[in-house]
Amino acid sequence: MPTIHDARDVIATTELPAIEAFAADAPTGGGLPDFDADKEQAVVIGSDVVSFGTGVDAEFRQAIADSALFAQLAALKEVGADADPMLFFDAYFRRLIQLGWMVQQRDTSELDVKGDGFDVHHAITGVITAFLAPIAGAAQAVLAVLDGLYQMNTSAPFITLFNKRSTRQKIGRFQFTYVRNGADNGLLAEMAAFGLVADEVITQLLFFKIHKNRASVRRSLGQLSIAQDALSGIRAQLAAKVQAYRVSMIAEADLGPVEA
Repeated sequence: MPTIHDARDVIATTELPAIEAFAADAPTGGGLPDFDADKEQAVVIGSDVVSFGTGVDAEFRQAIADSALFAQLAALKEVGADADPMLFFDAYFRRLIQLGWMVQQRDTSELDVKGDGFDVHHAITGVITAFLAPIAGAAQAVLAVLDGLYQMNTSAPFITLFNKRSTRQKIGRFQFTYVRNGADNGLLAEMAAFGLVADEVITQLLFFKIHKNRASVRRSLGQLSIAQDALSGIRAQLAAKVQAYRVSMIAEADLGPVEA
């Protein structure tokens, strides 16, 4: 298990992609929101949607958002934007482990596409519901954001960012993360990651229609944990490392009125 010193070394020595590559993605009002421990909040971090349960302190919300941003950027630098989604998620998990996160469980498999097909949104809803069902309120919080992404005007800043970072020609990859307080001053993160490989160009991912023999969807489910003192020990270094990327890569998932 890496020490705080080890994690700081990783942060200092890891090369991230050039900031100029993300300049065009900057959403209106992008960057870290004002976090509030008393509220459920969600932020889009590139192709990742991170939801925080009530009770998670604001400083840890910031550090976790920075952790997710760091791991995503480092994975992009390592495997490239055109890599197989599962290779990207493997690299993403490795970077989190180097920061001090511990993997409690992880399971990867392919989704079974039945019938003539259905859209990505409906394909993953059941997976998220079943995965987060044991955690009170978690599935509802994540599905609210998922449904918001699916239903809202695609010009909303966080949706524009999500669509831009989650699709690459015939490859789509995205994940939903739910963060909550754990036992013994720890923090837990449940992650549901999805990778789509199709035989046609993907435009709006959640509206993409899946057809047998024309697209494959894999999912990787995992639970990670980190001690609060370990996260506190790298918070300043993480913030300094990714601060220049926040405006281009983070937007608060402010759902506003969503259609019933």
